[in-house]
Amino acid sequence: MANKETPKVPINRDRFFEVLKARGSSIRKLGGAYNEIQRTEKTIRRCLDEGKMPPDLLERIARFLNVHPDYLAGIYDEKADRIEDAYLRHMYLKRVKPENYPYLLKAREDIDYSHYFEDILTMNNISMEQFKTLNPVERVLFRQELVLAILEVIAKHFKVDSLGRDIAEDLDYCRSFVDDFDPFSYFAELEGIAVEDDFEGPSPEEMEELSEIEKKWAEKYPPKKSQE
Repeated sequence: MANKETPKVPINRDRFFEVLKARGSSIRKLGGAYNEIQRTEKTIRRCLDEGKMPPDLLERIARFLNVHPDYLAGIYDEKADRIEDAYLRHMYLKRVKPENYPYLLKAREDIDYSHYFEDILTMNNISMEQFKTLNPVERVLFRQELVLAILEVIAKHFKVDSLGRDIAEDLDYCRSFVDDFDPFSYFAELEGIAVEDDFEGPSPEEMEELSEIEKKWAEKYPPKKSQE
């Protein structure tokens, strides 16, 4: 039985060598970092000649060079090609630089945020069964408060993040929505209580059955008056 060919993904040679230069690296150095990349220089050169390589190799090289794998694959150039307006395409490509697409962005994409809070709760001996005893609105507020608490510790020790952004700005933003439930937020979506833009709010009869925190939300987004 013949060996099944390993699937491969396209590589943009120009972007690949651009990143090597920006990182002060080379194909020889990639081959020398066998413990991290697990491929020889010869294999890497052959993949570049073919214009494609196995996804796991692309991932390892991207991590080693601290760049998003999509950058090496030329995904951002493909996006630029789909921009019809020449000026907008030019402005988009001006931002396509290795320093704007660190591997951190890929690592963030791989985080399963639906389990992020569950992991934190579990580490602190709080079960999901306990968490679900809170009503959905309280669960959303809990998520907001936890994000703020973590960010406050981060801001205490770091002024900017790895992308060069001011952490204080993110902190101010998070502080602005704590204790103020937003039914249009990602957290509300996670809890299955997000609403559409045309949401009309609870009726007066439903208001009587709401908790205090739910009433606060309902007052912020009152029912629309019926059109006569």
